Amino acid sequence: MSEKIQETQERLKKLGYFASEDLAKIILLFEAAGKKGKKSIPTLLLQGKSGAGKTFLAETFSQMIGADEKFVQCFPRMGTENFQYDVNIEGVMKQDADSSIKAGILLQALQQSQKGPVVLVIDELDKARPEVDSFLLDFLENGRLTTGTDTYEKGQYPIYTFVTSNDKREIDDALLNRSKRVEVPRPSKELFLEILGLPENHYVGYIYDKCPDFSIRQARQYIEDLEVLGTEIDEDALSQYINLDELDVMSIADLQHIAEMENDDLEFELPDLERCCITLNSNNQQGLTKLFEDGNKGGFKLYSDDHEQGELYIDIDTIEQLQMASEYIDLNDYHNKYRGWFEYSLSDEEIQSDNIVWAGNKNKKDGTRFGIKMDGDKMFRIAMNKGNIFVYLDADSPNTLESFLGQQKDEIEQEYKTDSEYGDDGKDYDD
Repeated sequence: MSEKIQETQERLKKLGYFASEDLAKIILLFEAAGKKGKKSIPTLLLQGKSGAGKTFLAETFSQMIGADEKFVQCFPRMGTENFQYDVNIEGVMKQDADSSIKAGILLQALQQSQKGPVVLVIDELDKARPEVDSFLLDFLENGRLTTGTDTYEKGQYPIYTFVTSNDKREIDDALLNRSKRVEVPRPSKELFLEILGLPENHYVGYIYDKCPDFSIRQARQYIEDLEVLGTEIDEDALSQYINLDELDVMSIADLQHIAEMENDDLEFELPDLERCCITLNSNNQQGLTKLFEDGNKGGFKLYSDDHEQGELYIDIDTIEQLQMASEYIDLNDYHNKYRGWFEYSLSDEEIQSDNIVWAGNKNKKDGTRFGIKMDGDKMFRIAMNKGNIFVYLDADSPNTLESFLGQQKDEIEQEYKTDSEYGDDGKDYDD
């Protein structure tokens, strides 16, 4: 990596933007293009999903070079007239026709370039009407704007233009060829948290996993809200930035309770203790056959469905059985998803340890206690009923079998190698 590229990375990083080497190289060349004194306006077309940080990159670049930023948010069916003229609300309120119209965003950028560098951000161009793309070409290629009989030209200072798109429509080929296209990927969860200055196990990482559109900007605003509220999590504040329906609200509620561990009256509602069964399809016949040929050490019973030809079921009661099934059956297959409560053994020491937060059981009279088991950056729902411990696992969530077992996997496998409880007579094919 050249020193200039590394220096560009550091300049961006100081302002909170973590750029890859490739992106820093593009930004370096982009900045240099504006300093060549040409009438044309260097343009970056930033593409990527919402929340990837496209607008944030433009804002950071503006701060980095000390430019005046001009921003326009495109909206559905936005036309060329919206780029030429803008409404002066003050003039409208005074009912003064002469002052009701003011210079549009492009003219503002040209005028500002007489005084200093300008960064023009055209956000979500793909929402505007297609003819806007052609209209922008003369401005970008020649640094000028013609309105009726008047023509305005760029001043001595550079104008840098960022155009962002969320791929709602195809951008005109002529504009694409005029621009440097940059795909801005969403930062990884690790980088997302690093940018925000948060630890690896922070719950914001959980929101990141569940909500692909949750942006750096939203996360920063949410954290600022929490600082004002003096709490670690607040669902009402979070709802201002994301749709809570996108989240497992129960898990958010669980996190709320973890944040309030000093409360002795924790109470939350969890599903009934229902055992899990796995639906098998014909793709797993070979693995299923081998499971029984190896002695069916898990003690499984096989069921068939008279209504669904070719589908079979096995009941899963314990963590050990789920682990055993996973050795023979692809649990990532669509038909083989697991979800439910599984028996699990915990020592008295583990039950009383600080990594389990116990709570009451709302609307339940059977004495069941619910709790949350924390293991590093993972969180699992557990229950105690009549002295038996159950854990809730969901194949579609981060709290998977593999996550739960962790280092215990080898121990469980060894247990099966040495356990002769089931013997060789476990081949029990029940209808």
